[in-house]
Amino acid sequence: MEFLKIWEILLRRKWIIIGSFIIFFFITVVFTKLITPTYEASAKLLIKSSDTLSSLMSQLGLTNVQGNSATQSTEGYDTEIALATLRPLLEELISSLHLKNRKGEVIKPEKLIKWSLTNKIFPQPYIEVDQYEDADMLEIASTSANPTEAVNMANKLAELYINDDLGRVRAEYKAARVFIENRFQMVKEEYYKSLYDIKDFKITGKTVDLSLETQNLINKIMTLNTNYEDNERTILELKKNITEAESKLKKVEKFRSEIKDFTQSDEVKSLKTKLSDLLIKVSEKSSDITPEHPDYKQLEKEIETVKDLIKKEAKVVFNSKRFSIDPVYDELSKNLIINSIDRDVDITKRHFFKKYIKLYQTELLKIPVKSAESSKLELSLSVNQKMYENLLEYIVEIGIAEAMTLSDIKLVEAATIPDEPDFPKKLLNYIAGVFLGLFWGLVLAFFVEYIDNTVKLPDDIKHIKPLTYLGTIPASKQIKQLKLISNMEPTAHMVEVYRTLKNSIKYASVDKPIKSIVVTSSIEGEGKSTVASNLAITMSMESKRTIIVDFDLRKPVLHKLFNINNTIGVTSVLVEGYRLEDAIVQTGVKGLSILPSGPIPPDPSRLIESKGVKDIISVLKEKYDSIIIDTPPILAVNDALAMGLSSDGMVCLIESGKVTFSMVGQVKELIERAGINLVGVILNKFHSYGFRYSNYYYTKSRYYKK
Repeated sequence: MEFLKIWEILLRRKWIIIGSFIIFFFITVVFTKLITPTYEASAKLLIKSSDTLSSLMSQLGLTNVQGNSATQSTEGYDTEIALATLRPLLEELISSLHLKNRKGEVIKPEKLIKWSLTNKIFPQPYIEVDQYEDADMLEIASTSANPTEAVNMANKLAELYINDDLGRVRAEYKAARVFIENRFQMVKEEYYKSLYDIKDFKITGKTVDLSLETQNLINKIMTLNTNYEDNERTILELKKNITEAESKLKKVEKFRSEIKDFTQSDEVKSLKTKLSDLLIKVSEKSSDITPEHPDYKQLEKEIETVKDLIKKEAKVVFNSKRFSIDPVYDELSKNLIINSIDRDVDITKRHFFKKYIKLYQTELLKIPVKSAESSKLELSLSVNQKMYENLLEYIVEIGIAEAMTLSDIKLVEAATIPDEPDFPKKLLNYIAGVFLGLFWGLVLAFFVEYIDNTVKLPDDIKHIKPLTYLGTIPASKQIKQLKLISNMEPTAHMVEVYRTLKNSIKYASVDKPIKSIVVTSSIEGEGKSTVASNLAITMSMESKRTIIVDFDLRKPVLHKLFNINNTIGVTSVLVEGYRLEDAIVQTGVKGLSILPSGPIPPDPSRLIESKGVKDIISVLKEKYDSIIIDTPPILAVNDALAMGLSSDGMVCLIESGKVTFSMVGQVKELIERAGINLVGVILNKFHSYGFRYSNYYYTKSRYYKK
């Protein structure tokens, strides 16, 4: 059902749709023919991701350094598009190609990349840079009225963008190289400082290899401990020997004299003095030199030499002729002297051994501190050395990369001269014109329908309460031509329509038969006179005496419909005193008479409201079975209301699509306020666009009488 309503709207507003379609299509055709064609050329650039520089910088721990201006990001290609449309590049492009705007002036960079509809209608150079589909590519599309200029624009901007990117990459490599070189100088200084620190540590600490030094100290302490223990055993043994020798020799008095003679010997005294001096010297040297020192070795050698000399001197003394003691006692005396000398030397060594054992132990305890300091210095040296070597390698690498720098943007497809204009596309424009024409035609049709508040359908009248819907008179070309149904076949469709209306009026007031009916309308031009005439004709077909009276004293038309003279009529009876019988005229339709309006009076309202009008109606009611009264529109003047008070009822005519709901409301209010019997309303000139109404009124009858 909704589809039928839409179909009715489309048919009802078909001329709006057709007109809109013609206008839009015509504008499209004219626009396509007159507009200057523009040509589009495009160049495609491949964007490669390069991380050479960023890798080098990442190895240095500088992960936030960007390696390439063309590297893709999560934000897509906005950066690359912005770089390709930088003002300096556009200025160079404009300058190199001498680009002009539509006025012949040098185009501004911002106008070159700013799209506007006027660029299509009034072409001027235009460039757009965007990502090509979903690939890692950029497309530079240029448009111009000159196809060669469009090609040159796309290719030149691609060239400028590649060169600009190459310059940026080289600048980044140069900046990175300068940064690394500065960093290298700092690390170099730290590296050299670490070397000097280790050297100073070894010089100050008098060490070369701590592990070897530790082992040497441990070996020395062990050796000294062994020597000390051996020396202690020797001292004990010597003391024992001396004690035994002395106990044996105490009994020998001669021995004492020999010993005395021996000790008083000048040679022995000299040797003992020398031995004492050497022992003192060893004690003094022990604070400055170690037992391994050559000087210390020399002193020990000299001590042994003196000891040997003393022993030899003892042998000489005891072997001389002056001594005549038993050889056993000679040997005891000699051993006693030698053991005493050895004991004195070993006691001196004991002090020496203790001192150096303690000294070496103290040095050994210092090794952990030296080791920690050495490890710290060696770690710093190792780190600085590693960074020094790496930076030296990076300088070489970045130098090579800088020398071999290539742009990460490559022209993969150069622009070529297009075969046909990009705009306008004739076929597409014509299709768009058809589509726009139909679309806006439908939009306007539904919009007009939406704002149209006129009464169009029978259902509209049925919804207006308490109006009685009498019937519908469809719009017909035949009724426009013939006007009266008396000129049609009795079985014609319009004749059946008026018969239906006559019956509707008859049945609308069964209790009180209606003899006189006023036919009026809301406004002028709704066809009330034609409807009144045809209703009168229909009533006369029932062999009833019927008369139609023209009380439209302002614009009478009944005499024209029936083709009679209007010199004598209602006004003649009311004003000039003519007899009513003389004013009534036969129409030529059997049983139908007409009382024309007569000459138009200067004040029709005064005549309509006069008592003479009521008298005329009263006389006519006595002579005729049915009286049809034609009056002016009810909203124009009060004539219809005045006549309604003198009649049995009123029928109001509503033209479909012309009278608004508010007008109908005003008419209803006026009639109700006047107390007139409104029999009902008739919908006139109804266009049956939908199937739901067409079957009510359409027949295949002939319209002309034979």
